[in-house]
Amino acid sequence: MSSSVKITSGSLTDRGMKREQNQDNFLDIAELGLFAVADGMGGHLGGETASRIAIESIEKVFRDTPTVSNFESATKRMSDAIKTANSNIQKEGGKQPALRGMGTTTSALNILPLNGEPIAVIGQVGDSRSYFIHGGKIWQLSRDHSLVQEKLRAGIITRAQVKTDRNRNVITRSVGYDVDVDVDVFWLKTHPGDLFVLCSDGLHGLIEDQDILRIVQEHGKDHKAAAAALIAAANKNGGDDNVTAVVVQVN
Repeated sequence: MSSSVKITSGSLTDRGMKREQNQDNFLDIAELGLFAVADGMGGHLGGETASRIAIESIEKVFRDTPTVSNFESATKRMSDAIKTANSNIQKEGGKQPALRGMGTTTSALNILPLNGEPIAVIGQVGDSRSYFIHGGKIWQLSRDHSLVQEKLRAGIITRAQVKTDRNRNVITRSVGYDVDVDVDVFWLKTHPGDLFVLCSDGLHGLIEDQDILRIVQEHGKDHKAAAAALIAAANKNGGDDNVTAVVVQVN
């Protein structure tokens, strides 16, 4: 990672209050500018295996391709990393019948210097999320690949009905479930003080965006404490699912 982009980060994952197993995994590698959250699905063994393979595969691609020269190669590396994860999960599922059909969400972030300024590249599959905090405001960068969000975008349900809709846990795109995967990849310029929050739906399903903003701001530069506080808030609100938070700041 170039010294021209200084990054601090903190992360944590938790089983939650109602699940027996944690099927979330995450990446927090500040020296690579690489971060990710993966929320697995596919039974007791499959979910954890899929999310672990995704995280390991993404890290390997970035370590094997340490430099890029332009926006096109930066976004291609992100897409290739997630598609490699998809292929590796497919291969593992083909070896073991108990793992067939496993998959995982993936929200990944790469912060790197290009043309003399830091940019953030985001890769997205599923309903884990990437948030951006700038100027005291928070934005959801990623687009959920879920049935409930498709219904919301189509006007079938209202925003108030999202959290109670019976299809709220159904995702429409995942890494590893099909032979091919369509990856959303995009980038934006960043500035000192900008923050990113990556999280699984065990967090954003139980905490409003403005509460995520408030908690992160309250903890300042202690990003590990911010991640812990986010998880504590989700567990206080029921802790229905595994919950993972990765907080990243451009300095």
